[in-house]
Amino acid sequence: MRSARKRNTVIGLVLEEIYTDFSKELIQSVLDAIPPKRDIRLVVLAGKYDHGDSTYTDHVYKTVYNTIFKLSELCELDGLIIHLGSVSSQRGERLVEKQLERYKSVPKVFIACDNPELLTVNYDNETGIRQAVDLLVNVNGLTKICMLGGRDDNTDAQLRKEIFARCLKENGIEFTDKNYVHSGMSIESEKRAAELLDKNPDAQAIFCVNDAVAKGLYNVMEQRGLVPGRDILIFGFDNTHMAGEMIPSLSSVGLADCTLGKKALELLLKKLSGEEVSSALVPTRLYGRQSLPHEMYDYNSLELQNVETQFIYRMFDDCFYRYKSESRSRESVDLRRLFYEFISRMLGAIKRRYMSQEEFEEIGSMIDKFFEKGVMRYTDAVKLITSTDKLIAGVNTKMNGTNMFVNRLFVRIKDRAILALSEQNIKDSQKFIYGRANLQQFLIDGVVYANTNQTGHENVIRNIYKLGIKNAALYMYDEPVVFNGSERAMFPDYVRLRCVIRSGEVYMLPIERQKCGVYEMFTRLELPTKCKGFAALPIFYRDVIYGLFLCELTDDIYDRGEYIALELGRTVYLSDEQAVIKLANTDTLTGLYNRRFFYNYLSGVITEPFHIIYLDLDYFKAINDNHGHATGDAVLVRTAELIREYFPDSMIARLGGDEFVVKYDSTDHEEVARICGELETRIEQEFEKYGCGTSLSWGSVFTDGNGFDIDKLMQRSDIRMYESKRSKR
Repeated sequence: MRSARKRNTVIGLVLEEIYTDFSKELIQSVLDAIPPKRDIRLVVLAGKYDHGDSTYTDHVYKTVYNTIFKLSELCELDGLIIHLGSVSSQRGERLVEKQLERYKSVPKVFIACDNPELLTVNYDNETGIRQAVDLLVNVNGLTKICMLGGRDDNTDAQLRKEIFARCLKENGIEFTDKNYVHSGMSIESEKRAAELLDKNPDAQAIFCVNDAVAKGLYNVMEQRGLVPGRDILIFGFDNTHMAGEMIPSLSSVGLADCTLGKKALELLLKKLSGEEVSSALVPTRLYGRQSLPHEMYDYNSLELQNVETQFIYRMFDDCFYRYKSESRSRESVDLRRLFYEFISRMLGAIKRRYMSQEEFEEIGSMIDKFFEKGVMRYTDAVKLITSTDKLIAGVNTKMNGTNMFVNRLFVRIKDRAILALSEQNIKDSQKFIYGRANLQQFLIDGVVYANTNQTGHENVIRNIYKLGIKNAALYMYDEPVVFNGSERAMFPDYVRLRCVIRSGEVYMLPIERQKCGVYEMFTRLELPTKCKGFAALPIFYRDVIYGLFLCELTDDIYDRGEYIALELGRTVYLSDEQAVIKLANTDTLTGLYNRRFFYNYLSGVITEPFHIIYLDLDYFKAINDNHGHATGDAVLVRTAELIREYFPDSMIARLGGDEFVVKYDSTDHEEVARICGELETRIEQEFEKYGCGTSLSWGSVFTDGNGFDIDKLMQRSDIRMYESKRSKR
């Protein structure tokens, strides 16, 4: 029965691929759009793009991974945002059909979907592309313009191609098959980019269907000694962070005011509230950078001289263009307002031709705070520095050398921007090194547990914090599920919440609190409530699925979440495999190694001297006969514990019945005799309550470790043990 308790509103975001720049920014834009006081949790169900061709080696892997989509049907979700832009048309249609069938009453918003019967949010692709074509043709006078396109089954890719061809035709430029090459829409597009350049050696400009494809083109151009923006003008689409980080920075068509994710969540929340909503088009614009220079406006001297408020805010919006699309709490610093404060005071000082030392220091503190609050995440370095240089050039015409304080403050802005980027690069590098070391230690500790009493899974869970994840929940099935080609068979009715990670600390749940229905995995209150978004990562190895790892959405999860899940699945598999091996090599009653393992161990290359000590309980049969086999088993378990106590670092095995053996690494015969004598006395005291005269007989042999015969060693120690036993009787 489903829980009726009060809980957070849970929104599912279904898409393929979580690691691409577009996906990262789509997810982040939804998170940023969550109103501060709304108890909303976002769960990302991201799969893998699968071409469906079974001849590809990764087809089966992707098929198993994509069972994650089934959770959008099975789990309690209050609303769905579904992005099909990177999904093949056939899979997209099937996914739409499934969602409509399963969630008839659950509000849904589709992103980048051309179905007129659905509530959708789409790019207004044409505005930005038309702006770019107009710049290329009418401003730069170019005529040899090409396109590196996308997949034939991708709706957005085909639409952008159609718009681009139409815009060229309207300007009297023919667009033919020679000017166009399709790609897989990923960074791995070098081969297609090379083909396009080979077909068009005289290309003056290239439109890339997205920023990832442009990265592939950049790589090929570098190999050929070509520079984007100098030899060929380039522009992409999506305006991701990647565009600003590329060298030279990439001009790209992006959203003008509102992001796709923000608009989708806005429509969904209105629909959840019962409001009437309709599909929306989000306008685009060209963001000019080094690969295709373009400015939205100039910093004219009149606006600078008058210190106009709207001019300063427009300057901020142009430079920190990602800031306006993010929702912020009331407690956060208003960076737009802070920017206005120090820029208006700097421009005011120019106007009155004076700035005091005190004001210079105050404004400097504001600039420092501005960058300390992470403003660089809303822009890219080239854009900021270019805008600052233009501002400096504009104000210097009015300063006439009368106040160098203002110039020093502008230099401080540039220095702080460069410093912020350097610090972030250092943090990223350190984080990578630390994360790699942690993962390595997890892989080691997750499977090395032969000398512990923990099961394989318990050992993995206790070490899971070493993956470096701050907040997460690990769900596991009672029994692993083997994928048989049917998504429906992948999820049992119930799962177990084995542990929760809060702020890096692992909390293992008692068994009575673990079990829950699959449908409530995203709503259990054990999940950290301060975290607004999680990614659901399937835990599997080959075709065996173990459960689900629900991780807080962080940059680390975007970049290597799939890798973490893959290694976690592999480690669970190895722990299972090692548990099987341990079971085969271990005596189930006492937990000691068995005869087979002991003989195999001695068969290894051993060159150090050691003793073999053969031990046997006296009158053990009488305990079984007089007190029962349960008592006899307890005596054997206690005997094993005592042998471990007296030989803590030695290889110990139960050969069968009441016979034990110890490999003791020592050359001291007297020490062996002393320890065995003390153990014999302890055994007598421990079991005198049974009145059977139970004691311990032992015999030992020594070898220098070179060329010994295992059978002869065991036989000799056995003979000496029986000599000891006969002497007692």
